[in-house]
This record gives sequence, structure tokens and C-alpha cells, in this order.
Amino acid sequence: MADNRLPTILVVDDEEVIRFTIQKKLSRMGFNVISFEKGEDVIYYLKSTPDEADLIITDIKLRKMDGIELLRKVNALEKPVPVLIISGHGNVEDAIRALRYGASDYIRKPFDINDLTSSVRSILKRKHEKKLYESLGQYKIYAKQVLVIPNDSNLINTMSFNLTKDLVPAGLFNYTTSENIALSLKEAITNAMFHGNCEIDSSVRETGGIKLFNEEFEKRKSLTPYSERTIKITYELTPEYVYYEIEDQGKGFNYKALPDPRDPENFFKNCGRGLLIIRIHMDEISWNETGTTIRLKKYKVNRNG
Repeated sequence: MADNRLPTILVVDDEEVIRFTIQKKLSRMGFNVISFEKGEDVIYYLKSTPDEADLIITDIKLRKMDGIELLRKVNALEKPVPVLIISGHGNVEDAIRALRYGASDYIRKPFDINDLTSSVRSILKRKHEKKLYESLGQYKIYAKQVLVIPNDSNLINTMSFNLTKDLVPAGLFNYTTSENIALSLKEAITNAMFHGNCEIDSSVRETGGIKLFNEEFEKRKSLTPYSERTIKITYELTPEYVYYEIEDQGKGFNYKALPDPRDPENFFKNCGRGLLIIRIHMDEISWNETGTTIRLKKYKVNRNG
């Protein structure tokens, strides 16, 4: 595979208008986009042309092989490909199952095309960084780091990659679980940066979309007191578990009052979305009293028992 080839994205949806909309937008962004109506055709393509797909975008509801089954078959391949799930409003259980089976992200349908392209960039960036990194994790039996980062959204993906890059080589988890942990970290760091340090309410994104949300962040991160705040990340890798602690310098919040994201009325809202992803993928989750620090732990999966 040539290093300078365009990233290839496979789009799967049995609605032609959806396929056309996604393909048109991503093609304009410089991606090589191939669309399919059926999940079975995607599996055939992946098996016949290995190393030629960088991301799959699939609707969860397809006529024969649905998006969940496609996701499972893709992850069972020798070289899995990240999968972005498009889920209709109200399909709470399906979306939760998709995350459990290793979906890199999910987008609500009908979707904001800017939300989708933002997710695509994020997933591909993580994949690219993993490919560039030649891990020495197989030799690590213990590691601990404490990092302090500014309010720079460009660091979120880099940090989530850096803090999970050794998990597979160290023998704690498989590729899918490592990706799930990276997604959880991305959500936790994003919450600390946007909602904690910069105090941006989720309602901004609910009413104005991701464009307005990002514009508000760019404005606030250069203003006092937000510009002076940092995020402290503590990372500990042991032979039995991996532990993360993300601490912001905001005012805190009442985490006990968060709406239940598993409720169909709340699941696809941005408020609480990240917390649901974290709860699905991590074994233990807790906060300090003020809600400014979240603690995450994942135990090694024993496949021999």
C-alpha cells in the first residue's frame, strides 16, 4: 500500500440519498469514497482487496446483514477496519450494542454532516498515529505518567492514542478493547476541556450544532480565566489493569444529577453521551466530590480461563 494514497472510506446504506450525500461531502474533502448498498458486499470487498480500506461508515439498519453483524465480521478479520455507525433516533439498544462490539463512534440519523466529518477526521487521525508508532509496549510491565495539557483540542486524539498505544503490545487487551478505551479517554478529555475548563454548556451544541460549539470553544480558550486552566492526566499501566485520572480546573458539576443516557429520550443528546460511552467500555468509573476529576479503570481480560 502506497503511503501517499488517498484514505479510502466505505459507505454502507440502503438509502441511495444517504450514500450520495456522504460520498459527495467526503469526496470534496479529498477522500476516496466507495459506496455499497449491502453489508455482504463490503465483506467481500475487504477480503478481496486487503489494506485498501481505512474506515467504514454504515447504517445500523440494513436489509439483510445489519450494521451490528457487519461490525462483528469486520472486527473478526485479520486486519480490522474502524467502523463508524449511523443510528436512527430511538435505536438505543442497537447503538449501545454497536459500542460494545467496538464501533469507533456513532452518529444520530438524521445527522449533521459536520458532525459526521468531524468524527471521520478524528477516527482516521487515530488510525494514522497508530500506524506510525512502532510500539515498545511489549517490554513494559509497569508505567506511570503525569501529564498537564492546555486547552488545545488538537491534543485530544494525540493524548487518547498516546495513553493506549501500549495496551495491546503489553498483552492487557486486544485491538478492539484498546480502541474502546481510547474512545473513552477522548470523551473524558473532551468533557474536561470543553465543559470543565471552558464551562461550555451542552445546550450550545444541542441548539447550534457542532460548528457553533467549536466556535465558542475557540473564543473562550483565549479568554481569562479559561486560558489559564489546564488538564492534569494521570496514567498507570500494570500487569493487571490500566488506570486513568483526568482532572480539570473548572468549577465542577453535580455528576449525580446527570440524566440517564440509557433513556431513549436522552441517549442521542450530547449531554451525557460521553459518559455513556465511558460507562460501556470501562470497568470502574468514579469522581471526586466536586466533579472536577474522573477516575477510570479497566482490568486485564483473561482469555485462558
